[in-house]
Amino acid sequence: MQIVFEKLIRKKIFCDEFKSLTENNLIDLTSNRIAIIYGPNGTGKTSLAKALGQDPGAEYTITINGQKHTEKDLKIAHVISDQNDRNIIEGSTEDFILGDNIRREYELKRQIEDGFRDLFEQKLIFGLKQRFGISVKGSPFESVIRDAKLKEFIADLGNVKSKGRNIDRGEFLNHVSGLIRHEIPEHDEAKLKFFIEDFKGKDSVIRKFLAQSFVLLKEEKQLLKIEESSEAVRILEKYNYLDECVVCDTDIDRDVLLTRKHSQKKVAFESLSEETKKIVEEIIKKIPNADPFNLSDGLNQALKSGDSKALAEIKVEIKAYSDIYSNLIVNLFVDSLADDLQTAFTEYAKLTIEKPQFESEDIIFIEKFLNDCLERKIMLTRDGDNNLKLLLGDDEFLNHGRGSLSLSNGEQNFLSLAFELLKAKKANGTIVVLDDPISSFDSIYKNKIAYSILKILGDKKALILTHNTDLIKLLEHQQKNCFSLYYLNNTREEVNGLIFINPHEVKILLYIHEFLDLLRAGIKNEILDEKAFLISIIPFMRGYCQITNNCDDKNLLTKIMHGYETTKVNLSEIYGRIFGPGIIEGIHNISVLDIVNMDLDSIEIIKSKKFPLLSKTLNHTFTYLYLRLSVEKRLVEKRNVNTKKFDMLSNIITDAFKGKDPESIHNRVFFLSRKTLLNEFNHFEIDMNIFQPAIDITNQSLNKEKTEILQKLQTIV
Repeated sequence: MQIVFEKLIRKKIFCDEFKSLTENNLIDLTSNRIAIIYGPNGTGKTSLAKALGQDPGAEYTITINGQKHTEKDLKIAHVISDQNDRNIIEGSTEDFILGDNIRREYELKRQIEDGFRDLFEQKLIFGLKQRFGISVKGSPFESVIRDAKLKEFIADLGNVKSKGRNIDRGEFLNHVSGLIRHEIPEHDEAKLKFFIEDFKGKDSVIRKFLAQSFVLLKEEKQLLKIEESSEAVRILEKYNYLDECVVCDTDIDRDVLLTRKHSQKKVAFESLSEETKKIVEEIIKKIPNADPFNLSDGLNQALKSGDSKALAEIKVEIKAYSDIYSNLIVNLFVDSLADDLQTAFTEYAKLTIEKPQFESEDIIFIEKFLNDCLERKIMLTRDGDNNLKLLLGDDEFLNHGRGSLSLSNGEQNFLSLAFELLKAKKANGTIVVLDDPISSFDSIYKNKIAYSILKILGDKKALILTHNTDLIKLLEHQQKNCFSLYYLNNTREEVNGLIFINPHEVKILLYIHEFLDLLRAGIKNEILDEKAFLISIIPFMRGYCQITNNCDDKNLLTKIMHGYETTKVNLSEIYGRIFGPGIIEGIHNISVLDIVNMDLDSIEIIKSKKFPLLSKTLNHTFTYLYLRLSVEKRLVEKRNVNTKKFDMLSNIITDAFKGKDPESIHNRVFFLSRKTLLNEFNHFEIDMNIFQPAIDITNQSLNKEKTEILQKLQTIV
């Protein structure tokens, strides 16, 4: 994989070159799955991570294997923020837990959830409403459905608040899977449709018809009179412009005749029995024109004749359609239930009976390490609904603030980072970006994190942003040649971008013996200024003498590491004794005065093509030493500091400005707060790392601090 950065913008963090990068913009992950991007604090590492995480307002154009991506497209990166932004471990248990059984359990759970959602919210609810007229709880059709358990299911499905959520799924599957699909006899669809449409209504004539016993029927001859009067009224109202009879052509008074017919109809109706009146008012009058069961004719004939046999036959027919309806409901449930849902539910039930256990080697490693370090253990358990839960002790910690976990800062950081790595392993992003992953960790945690990054991320392509060379070394020692190295430079009026660090420098950065071998031979062809080179490496040589018990040379080198000393030291001889002859050709007797009289701005120490990082480091180390000597020399001379009593820089500064007046306080704070002055070069005597902290400052920041210090010194009198 090759990643080409063409544009990178976030607020005003990046220099103008990043708006259209044309060089130093390629990250090559073809041979390695990890690229480390090193950069001092303030160069924009976190802004790079946030931009790739599509932070609001950020812009980027990146080409990956020839395909262009911008901040408007889908995210290409899964970003793991630095410790300051990892306040909450966000996500669900599923985002972190790996392992075949657990993964299968979650797959089945999703399949079951999707299956029941489709079953309840689509197939059944839609079918019951559209085909069978059931859309609310307490539907009249509950009296028609014979299966008592289906009635319960339908009642909950018809409840707009629950929509089936209260149905026990195991009970549902067991019952429905045991139903037998009914053969539906031939029938009249018009009658079935009428049955459904009428039966669901509040004023259903079918329900009233079925509820009527019709046992006390007697001949109601007056019904004929009612029919005649009703028909006469209909004709008179329809042909209201006539003044003669449409049958016999005799003259008529329409209004008088209409009043008489209404009166006759009323008299006839009043003569009916109360039962007949009820049937007429509540059933016959409400039968619609579409009457496929011939309810109107049947009722009228039965009332006129007193014979209810025909009504009994209609009831039998309606009951047959009621049975068809009930059987069709059963068939709807049977047809809607997919076989794979039952299979998935059965398999899921078996898995959830088992006690949950961590299966993945990755999380077992994290569990083991955390449980060894923390008083509370990481556990996997189930809640009342068989959902998997991650617990720290007895408490949930996902989506909870780290401060509520009662852990040390280091424990919180490791816990959050470890689980972010697990999430990143499952993420869909093309690359994983880790911002400063080992900041503020002690050595034990650093080693574990380096291992975790390599182990958990597996084959994922990753960009690791850091200002700590310890992480680079730890990754190398965990897995040799596992990364490519880049230097992020983002300083105005410099060569900016993602500068590739070649294998020559990676070796001397990672292995002290490789750097020592370079000083013993290969450096000779790279040196541009022997005097400046020897001065820049004074602190390293003194540290080397310290650990090799070369006290004589160590003491000589100390003479030119304090600004109040006047001794001249032959650096050529010392270098020859330490690293061997033949490297330094000239004789360089150097004193503190010689160093502080040099022109910092015109120094070129070694060639930068093959060793750009070392070149930058030596220039910085030279500047650190130059400023330290200049400050000590000036303060001792101008403030008469007793160097036998105050021989270290911090003590010299304190004594030179020991007053409590505002000026003394200001000067004391100014010098004690300078990064370049506080560096006592102890790192050389601890781990012989020449690269840090010398390069842990940008050229721009170093030049700014240099200018401020030298200008301040001129004011000291």
